[in-house]
This record gives sequence, C-alpha cells and structure tokens, in this order.
Amino acid sequence: MLNFVLFLIPVTYFGYQPLLRYSTTAIISASEPKPADAIVLLAGGEPGRAWGAADLYKQKMAPYIVLTHEPIGSEVIELGKRGVSLSTGFDMNKYILQGLGVPDEAIIPVEPFVSDTFDELTRVHELAEQKHWKSVIILTSNYHTRRTGMVARYIFGKRMDFTVVASPHGGLNRDNWWNERGDVRTFLIEFEKLVAYTLYIWPRMIL
Repeated sequence: MLNFVLFLIPVTYFGYQPLLRYSTTAIISASEPKPADAIVLLAGGEPGRAWGAADLYKQKMAPYIVLTHEPIGSEVIELGKRGVSLSTGFDMNKYILQGLGVPDEAIIPVEPFVSDTFDELTRVHELAEQKHWKSVIILTSNYHTRRTGMVARYIFGKRMDFTVVASPHGGLNRDNWWNERGDVRTFLIEFEKLVAYTLYIWPRMIL
C-alpha cells in the first residue's frame, strides 16, 4: 500500500497537466485550410480571428472573406443618436482586414444581424447558395472550432464542402490554460455552450 501511495504522488503531481491539456480536445477540433470559394470570418472573439482570415486570403486560399454582423445594443444606438459613435465588432474586423491588405471588393458583408453561431452559419449558407459557392473555409478561434463544426455539419449537410480552421492568433492557450483566469472562463463557457448545442442538434440529426 505504501509503495502504491508513493507511486500515486508523482503521477498525480506531474500527470494532471497532460490531462488538462488533453481536455481541450473536448472543445477544439480544427483542420488545415484548403482552397475554397470563400473564407467565413465568424463574429465575436478577439482581433486574432480577422488576422487569421487575412492570412488565409493572402495565401490565396479563397478570393472572398465573408463578414457577419453581431446585434448592436440599444445603448450603442442611443449613444449614436447623441453623437457618440462606437465601433462594432464588424467595424473592427473590417478595419483589421483592410489594414492587413484585404481589398474592399473582397469583403462581403452578411445581413441582417446574427444572434449566435447557429444563426450565423444559417445566413452564410443562404449567401453561399445565392453565390453558387460549393466550398467555404470557416475561420474562428481555436476554442470555438468543435461547436462550429457541429453546427456546420447540421446546416450545410452534404450540400457544401467546408473546413473549420482555427486562427493561429489569439484563442485558448492549450498548454497552460488552467493558470490563466481568462482562459479558464473561456474553456468553461465554451464547454457549456457545446453541451447545449449538442442537446439541441444531435436529436435533430438522428431524426
């Protein structure tokens, strides 16, 4: 028993970090990019998403970048009426893309506003059908990739080829996420959303 306890102490001390690193596979599932008809830059997250989309464009992975609009809060609208103009997530992403050399004619906005990832990819699917696109690269933060892939499979089905790609800029630090308060919060929130989406989507995919 003593030998067993002495064995468990170093395993527990040194082994929990690999387990925590591995736990990120629950929310992270990204692929390598391949040429497509358009790059879909998902809203939200940090500036690294737009940065990653610009990288793919300059690598000639696709000729267009699709931008979605997040809802604008009532306080932002009211401040605008009072002469205080605030930048939205859409404005920030477009500014980053332009600053990194993506021309205006390559940026395609999606209307109307989207409320979540499900709504976002539904609008993208409608746009893709209008444009007769057959394939898209969906670019997002690494922690958002597994949920994005699940939603894309449900919405696109076999009608469109898609690849979910994680931006190399920003996102969750997989090697040390449990030591950063922001990363811990991100992991827990995304895991909670993944569970909720799974409970909503899987029964509908089976039926």
